Order: sequence, then C-alpha cells, then structure tokens
Amino acid sequence: MKKTLSAILFTALVLFSVCSCAEKGLNDPRKEKIEVHLLEDCSDEPLEAFCLSVLGGTADFYIRSDVDGFNAFWQDAAPLPWAKVTLFEKTGTNDVWHLQLEYSERSDACLYYRRGGMLSLVAPSQELGTFLPVYQGPAVRVQEHFDSFAYGSRNPHVDDGEVHIEKWSTALKDKGFDSEPIGDAVKSACYAGNGYIKLGDAEGNKGSLLTPYNELYRYDSLLVVTFRASAYQTSDGTKDENGFSVEVVGGGVIRDLQQKEQTSIMLTAPYINQDAEDVSHMWGADSYFMVFVAETEKSQLTTSTRIKISSGESGEGTSRLFIDDICVMRLVDGLDEDLYSMNQGSGPDRILAARNN
Repeated sequence: MKKTLSAILFTALVLFSVCSCAEKGLNDPRKEKIEVHLLEDCSDEPLEAFCLSVLGGTADFYIRSDVDGFNAFWQDAAPLPWAKVTLFEKTGTNDVWHLQLEYSERSDACLYYRRGGMLSLVAPSQELGTFLPVYQGPAVRVQEHFDSFAYGSRNPHVDDGEVHIEKWSTALKDKGFDSEPIGDAVKSACYAGNGYIKLGDAEGNKGSLLTPYNELYRYDSLLVVTFRASAYQTSDGTKDENGFSVEVVGGGVIRDLQQKEQTSIMLTAPYINQDAEDVSHMWGADSYFMVFVAETEKSQLTTSTRIKISSGESGEGTSRLFIDDICVMRLVDGLDEDLYSMNQGSGPDRILAARNN
C-alpha cells in the first residue's frame, strides 16, 4: 500500500513538473523586450514594419529594451547592401537607444517596385531578438520589362520584323497582355519589337495594350502604374502625334479624377531621340510616367481590373507610341510612402525622374 501510494505521489509530481514546464515553454511571451519606435519618448506603438522613402536618406528609430548587450545590424539580399546602421547609441533615458539607418535611393532608373531588408536587434546572451521588416517602394501586382520580346531590329527607326500581337509566340501570349481595336478599326495596331511594345503604325492605325489580369486587385484600394512612353519621330525630325490615353477598365477610376468617377486620363509623350540606333538610346529622362488608380463605392477594384494604354489623342495622322517597363503596384495607407502627393498626381514622373534628369 505504501509503495502504491509512493508511486502515485511520484507520478503526480512528474505531471505537475511537466505542466509547469509547459506553462513556461519556449512559445510563451517573455518579460524581456526589444521594441522599435519612431518617437524618442517611445510613446507610440512599437513598429511591426516600416517603409522608407524612395528618395534615399536617413531614418531615425528609437529602441526601448530592458536588456543590455544587444547588437543592431542590417541585412538584405542585394549584392551590395542598400542600407546600413550608421549610429547606435544610448539616449539620456536608461532603457532607450537611438539608431540611425542610412539608405540609398530606390533606383536611378525610376523603378519603384518594392525591395526589402531586415533591421535586426539581437541580444545573444539573452537568446532574445527583434526583427523589423523594412521596405522601400510598393508591392508589385504586375511587372514587365519586355526583355524577352526580341522581334525585329533594336533600332526604333527600322520596323522590319515587328510582330503583331495576334502572332506572338505562345510564351509571350502567356504573359497575359492583350489589345483592343480603337474606334472603327478591325484590329489594334499593337506590335512587339525588340525590347519594347509599339502601338500604332505608319498607315495611321492606332494601337492599345492591356495589362494582364491579377486576382489580388480585389484586396486593393489604391494602385500606381509606372511605365515609359515615347512617341515616334523620324531621323529627320518628322513627328507623329504624341497624345495618348491611360484607362482603367474592369473596375476602378483615375485617382486624380475620382470625384467625377472618370476612368481615363490623357497624357503627352516626349519623342524618341532622332539619332537613336538602339532601343536603349531612344528613351529620354522625361519618358517616365506615373498614373494613380483608386476604387470608389461605385467602381471597386476587381479581378477584372486592367490598365489600358492607347496611342493617339485624335483620329487623325500617325500615332506611333513606344511602351516599356510597365509596373502596377499596390499602395497601402499607413505603410507605403505617399507617392501620389510627391508626384503631384498622375503624369510625368516628378520624383525619381526629376531627381536624375
């Protein structure tokens, strides 16, 4: 009887110990903390993620922690890190450190799509760490640089070999781009060149290009579309009409004109360089554009939303328009930078293009 009772007591003690260990397991919240704040007095909520300016510069963070002996360092996947910790020191408050992060401009080629890194704060002796995701630029929904489009000559003044969208290879068709006739035309003059898309032809037919569908648009409320556009001129300076339109189809409106529920905006393209003999030489610094899209109660962003770029402001004359580097990105209020205000709305890129002009 005593042996049985002893066995029962021993078993109960083991179970209690197991339960106690489970209650203080590895997944339980720890009392020690390392928090990242924007305000020096740390009165704001700890950051869970942060978005830096595409213009580059420095950002100040304030780290509150009840442990000493922790390190701060930056990590990203770029061949050369695009940010680094340049200052990390205690403030006048015992448990607060000041950290300064220096970071480079997003791109000298006016590419805004997101890149990311990690600000790591680690106390090895405490086996404690906080890892803050840091971004620069908005997240991509659709992106195409047309590098795999290799029809015809790379000289924009030579149109031999350009291929109409109906005759694209299966691989290029699978990218999801489409085209619609303009006006009374039977088909749209949309051609793949060598590293670019050309809308319109020498006979005066206009062309359009629609971006691929993306099912994630249904989760978005704001988008920004960036691309390059230049109108054609001959080597002797004879110029095509250079007006073109950008339209939201399938849901959504132009953000600048959302009070009118307007879905399209007219823009004016610069001309390609007269002496360009290669696609890489035909673009000027003024060929970058940004168009902002929003949803309204009447017109929500949907899985059917697409962006349509069309050559020609009027029905007269030739309107050949070159398009490259299309990117559609989502903008998140409270996280992403306010590119709409920085660019003063839709139109030519006034942010990175102006900076690098």
